[in-house]
Amino acid sequence: MRKELAQASQRLSTSDLVDWIEREFYIPETRHDPILHGRIGLQDYQRDALREALTRDSDGNFQYSIIVWSDIKKSAKSTIAASVVLARAEQTEWGEFYIVANDLKQADSRVNHYIRRAVQLNPKLKGTYRMNGYRITAGSGAVIEAIPIDPSGEAGSNADQVVFSELWGANEDAKQHMWAEMTIPPGKHGKAFRWIESYAGFAEEAELLYSLYEIGVKKGELLWPEKLYPVTDGEPAPLELYVNREAGMLCLWNTKPRCPWQTQNYYASEAQILPANEFRRIHRNQWVSNSETFVPMEWFDACMRGAEEFPAIDNRGMSHIIALDAAVSGDCFALLMGCRHPDFPDNVAVRYAQIWKPKAGQKINYQGTEENPGPELVLRRLIKDYNIVQVTYDPYQLHDMTSRLKQEGLAWFKAFPQEKPRLYADSQLRDLIRERRFWHRGEADLRDHFQNANAEIDKEDHKIRIVKRTEKLKIDLCVAASMCSYELLRLNL
Repeated sequence: MRKELAQASQRLSTSDLVDWIEREFYIPETRHDPILHGRIGLQDYQRDALREALTRDSDGNFQYSIIVWSDIKKSAKSTIAASVVLARAEQTEWGEFYIVANDLKQADSRVNHYIRRAVQLNPKLKGTYRMNGYRITAGSGAVIEAIPIDPSGEAGSNADQVVFSELWGANEDAKQHMWAEMTIPPGKHGKAFRWIESYAGFAEEAELLYSLYEIGVKKGELLWPEKLYPVTDGEPAPLELYVNREAGMLCLWNTKPRCPWQTQNYYASEAQILPANEFRRIHRNQWVSNSETFVPMEWFDACMRGAEEFPAIDNRGMSHIIALDAAVSGDCFALLMGCRHPDFPDNVAVRYAQIWKPKAGQKINYQGTEENPGPELVLRRLIKDYNIVQVTYDPYQLHDMTSRLKQEGLAWFKAFPQEKPRLYADSQLRDLIRERRFWHRGEADLRDHFQNANAEIDKEDHKIRIVKRTEKLKIDLCVAASMCSYELLRLNL
């Protein structure tokens, strides 16, 4: 058995790893394909870039010690990384291969998952590998393992290959230290390399990936500028493949859709549901800022309706929701009341919007006077005059007031969680405005608060959160509109 393994290793080490990948790496998506029969089908640009990445010199050493494989979303980045690891594990007796991501679950659910799946689908390999938790052991004795971000625990590793998955999220000290600890040892120079698979990140945060981008792309040389590769939504163009020989780095930084399933219809749909900068980041592999204007004001202004357009609404017959939001500093209080449009149930209409600000050196008077009522007095009047089915609020600043009013039985008060639900509410409000399903009368304070709002991208959900454009600006009515709209549509009122 030992002799057979050595012979197999020798055969593979003198053949093309890319040929092995196309012959032996299996994926479920092509199992019914009459040509591929379950094997991976590389695109021309992927095949050529892989051959360059795995090039050896006359001494049999790998030409590159760092390979950055950065491609747009849904270009099989993780699958290709997995295929390289598996091919090398087949040829490297007692080799060490590590998969590192932003957390252990991500490392195991991406590259490691694709390796396990390929082994199970391949009739030659199935049964020759042992799966034990996050560890995979090949018949060659090579070990493939997903590991957590723990620089101290991984110091002194003797890796033959380290895969860093989605490095755009590695913006914490521990993750950057991990990169330093997982460097290739001197004794394996030319026999090992680090492989980074990721799309672009947020320029102000992803320092590690951006530094590699600068070395590989900005200081690198474009390979094959005369060779054109197909682009699915445009004219053929050179592949954005760069080499920095002094750094021993090859960097693929593809910004164009080149796979047949990346169609114009697909991107037209994605453009409707993603913020513009997030679309550029994941679907065009472009560096972006982590925040942008919440909505273009021309979108907001297009939602304004005059008195002749605004629906005639039965105050007592229609169900209304009031949303309350107050600044942490106590220098602004916002109240917004809305209902669903009686003729267009998936549209939201703003019926009332008001803010309160304290006088210099004073606090907001929640009660106020008959002539100058404060937010609590206005809230009581609206509940009396309209069919208010719910008052939703940010619990951080308004717990005391709403608890007291709730005890009176004034209305149904519901705290609006400010974590995940806010992401969905803020993203939904943006969609409503883009699609002109958010009706308003152009209230000056409401417009100001929308104009003051930026959108911050959540890295996990690709949703947005409304944030201030600058610290001094107020956005409370915008946040109240988000909570009100979400509850109106969620409750189907």
